[in-house]
Amino acid sequence: MKNKILFSMYIALTAIFITGIVLSFNRYSFAGYYTDKAINVLWLLSTILTVIGFWREKAAKIYGILLVTLVLLSIIPMMIPFFGIVYYFSTTDDFQQIQLDNTYRIERTRPGALSKIKIQVYKNEGLIEKQLYDTPYQQVLKNTLENQHDPNPPIQKAKLVNLSKDSIGIEYLIQGYRKVFYHKENDDLYNL
Repeated sequence: MKNKILFSMYIALTAIFITGIVLSFNRYSFAGYYTDKAINVLWLLSTILTVIGFWREKAAKIYGILLVTLVLLSIIPMMIPFFGIVYYFSTTDDFQQIQLDNTYRIERTRPGALSKIKIQVYKNEGLIEKQLYDTPYQQVLKNTLENQHDPNPPIQKAKLVNLSKDSIGIEYLIQGYRKVFYHKENDDLYNL
């Protein structure tokens, strides 16, 4: 009976984990920065415990070996899929998260191993949030700074100043320089 309850809990957590993956392919995520990370870590730990707990079962052995094999196979093509997994599960190269108001937040992040640093703008929609814009950080830096010496200076402050149907204006303070940058649809790398 206890094993059935634990297995049911693992199936429910796996469903939530897969929902998070499907949401990310559609530019959504669970609301909050650490929510997805917490779900990922819980799923990974519960997977390890489930495989160990049910190791006598043939299905658990196949499942465990399949997962380890998939991770190892992701290392073969220049480790790009493996680093995709690492970036999805961790906070690696997530430099800053700034809450603009109760609805909007930004992240200064490198979303993948081969990606350049970007500013991602998110809109909270209850339990989930949608990624609205994905702008290269270099564009924000060129707009804000007069002379750029540091390739990745931190954002000292960011403030929402204008919101319209097709853009969002954010005032950035970087290295003492203050300027408004408008994130627009044509800046969005997904739509190029």
